[in-house]
Amino acid sequence: MVPAPVLKALFVTAGLGVVKLSYGLVGQVKSRPGRAALHALAGVTLLLTANALGAPVGLGVGLNRLTLPVSAVLGAPGVGLLWAVKYLL
Repeated sequence: MVPAPVLKALFVTAGLGVVKLSYGLVGQVKSRPGRAALHALAGVTLLLTANALGAPVGLGVGLNRLTLPVSAVLGAPGVGLLWAVKYLL
């Protein structure tokens, strides 16, 4: 059985790889829906990865009907906005 910290490290590494790959492909995709899908994929993956890293130290953002669409529509800046709204306001 794989220890939990090793599994979490693999999850975070894979998530960051997906974010880097999707943002790298954005410049190559010419269609607007394709670019939107890549931004949505990067935003949701970044939200999940940020929660995996931040939740153990109390910096997680809940996953609900509001946070997932915000991160999907706004991408990485949307994840930063969610953290700012939660912890600064």
